[in-house]
Amino acid sequence: MRALARWAGRAPAVIALLLLSLAAHLAVLRGASLSGWFSPPAPAALPVTVSLIEPAAPAPPPPAVEPPPPARPKPPPRAKPRPAPHAAPKSVPRPVAEAPAPTQRVDGPGASIAEGEPVSADEPGSDAAGTAQGAAPAGPMPAGAAAPGAEPLTGEPAIPPPSPEPPIVVTPQSGSVRYRVHYGDPADGNVVATLEQSFAIGADRYQLHSEGRAQGLIAWFYRGTLVQDSVGTVSAAGLAPSIYREQRGDRAPRWATIDAARGEVVFGSGLRREAPPGVQDRLSAAVQLALLRQSRPALFEPGATIHLPMLGSSNVESVGWRVLGEEPVTTDAGVVRAMRLSRAGTSEDDPAIDVWLALDARIVPVRMRITEPSGRALDQVLASQ
Repeated sequence: MRALARWAGRAPAVIALLLLSLAAHLAVLRGASLSGWFSPPAPAALPVTVSLIEPAAPAPPPPAVEPPPPARPKPPPRAKPRPAPHAAPKSVPRPVAEAPAPTQRVDGPGASIAEGEPVSADEPGSDAAGTAQGAAPAGPMPAGAAAPGAEPLTGEPAIPPPSPEPPIVVTPQSGSVRYRVHYGDPADGNVVATLEQSFAIGADRYQLHSEGRAQGLIAWFYRGTLVQDSVGTVSAAGLAPSIYREQRGDRAPRWATIDAARGEVVFGSGLRREAPPGVQDRLSAAVQLALLRQSRPALFEPGATIHLPMLGSSNVESVGWRVLGEEPVTTDAGVVRAMRLSRAGTSEDDPAIDVWLALDARIVPVRMRITEPSGRALDQVLASQ
């Protein structure tokens, strides 16, 4: 009884121990601590949708880039095809509205379409073979070839480039000539002065000298002499003066220097002017015209004008010499065939000048006439050479 009572006294402790052991086992089975017994229930889990990402298909490799074909030369222009008058059409063309004709560029007789396209079989007026009626097959044609039955296009002829002027031939020579100076018409015999002119022309240098003296009654009014000098170089362009000097009687001399390299002329007064190529002075102009006539005779057709830049008293001006035609000149040595040129006065104080150039190899004029604006004229004619 004591044992039963002892067990009955220990029974609550044993029961509590069993309950505690059972709770521990349940906690282990739930995989959590005892807090799961006392925590509120977890909310219901929301459904989760998972979409699998499918891998994208691999991109195709880029196509191999072939090198561009070499540029073909542009086919030569072809003549515009035209139907031959005797050729009959192979087939009746369909009624199609006529398209405007392509723009054409005409370079001369027989010029072709510059920007045309080959004729295809789909165009009106062509047969199944792809050729136009009465025309050559489409495609490049050899240079200079014309389509069968094609008529050349008419247009302005191509202007050829100007041919280079022949050089002026200057033959080395020297000598002197003498002139009689008449007042008025030489036929009247009024000799008022004599004039002597010498020339020395080398391979690359030249020198001209002229000296006139009054004679007879006129010497009482015109004392002294008129002296002119021209010095310069010789080239394929003829004479190129570098120094010109002039003195009338007792007056102070007048002179001018020409710097061809700088293209400038300096007068004795200090004035500077532009010197164009080919400029001549009062003494060298007639010789230059004679050399031009011998080397370039085509320039001296009657009615033509020869332009020469010339020195004035204080300026440079372009002077036009008009070719009047052939005219004989009577000299002490007989009649000389000559070409007459005339230069009108460029101002009220500038005289008109006529010069007669021999048609032979002479480089000095056979006659020269100077007419003042007042009408007074001095005419010098070749006396001897």
